[in-house]
Amino acid sequence: FDKSSTAPVTFQQLFHLHRYQYSSFVPIFTDGSKSDGHVGCGVVSPSDTLSYRLYNCCSVFTAELVAIFSALQVILPSSQRNFIIYTDSMSALETLSHYDTQMHPVGLEILSILQFLRKEGFSIIFCWVPSHVGISGNETADAIAKFASAVLPRALPYVDIKKFFVSRLFSLWQQKWDLLTNNKLHSVKPSIGLWPNLPIRQVDVKLSRLRIGHTRFTHKYLIFGERAPVCPTCHQNFTVHHILIECPSFNSHRVDHFHSSSVTLQDLVGEKHHPNLFKDHWVFYEHIDLLTCFFAFSHLIHFEQFPFHIFIHF
Repeated sequence: FDKSSTAPVTFQQLFHLHRYQYSSFVPIFTDGSKSDGHVGCGVVSPSDTLSYRLYNCCSVFTAELVAIFSALQVILPSSQRNFIIYTDSMSALETLSHYDTQMHPVGLEILSILQFLRKEGFSIIFCWVPSHVGISGNETADAIAKFASAVLPRALPYVDIKKFFVSRLFSLWQQKWDLLTNNKLHSVKPSIGLWPNLPIRQVDVKLSRLRIGHTRFTHKYLIFGERAPVCPTCHQNFTVHHILIECPSFNSHRVDHFHSSSVTLQDLVGEKHHPNLFKDHWVFYEHIDLLTCFFAFSHLIHFEQFPFHIFIHF
């Protein structure tokens, strides 16, 4: 069933049918929760409810596994032998479906307890239930997990510690980056983080050079000890930003190709670069440095005699 297109009452009916078929099995509901820095887990059985708060850096996946682990702790001293554990975490069930020495440490603990219980004659079934469809036990487990206050002192999984520190470092990095608004790269990349690589390396390289503002035409003067190239119209240094964004001589061409005379570098070369940026090679052409020619003859030939094919040879 597709949860998004299935009415909650349908899941409720299926659950009641399942309970009828497994009426000899004691139901236990588990759930994990992580929101606004609060991490908790809940266990609901016919005789009791348990809830524990976990360390804030724990993932919701860890919380789901700890809830299942806690359910097995409830089962251990029981005189009953048939139990069914309901959880809305498909990822937890998939993890527990196969043993792996590299799996989540709580998952390893769960499998170890399961092996012991089955040797003792327990029959334990796991069943997935959808969340937030009105299944009473699941709703209760969710509620007590969200408001759990009793801290459960457990060793933190390495994967959660690593994720927490990486997230914290990125957050601090972003705060520092937000203060550097005058940095020329800030307008292109206001948010830190990795950007996806393009499938065509040649295009990816050109885009990267545009983003950092280093091209053959704009920076070759450094290699040859020449003066920086100056726009004959604006009398400003030729930069990628000036060529693509500022120079008024190309306004009509920006409208033609970018559908606006007012664009930003982020619009053109941001994480999702403009679809027309490399279309039909109208901006870049790997063999011709037309912009260099344009600069050399700019005093002899008027701007309007040139198309907007700004070719920058990298």
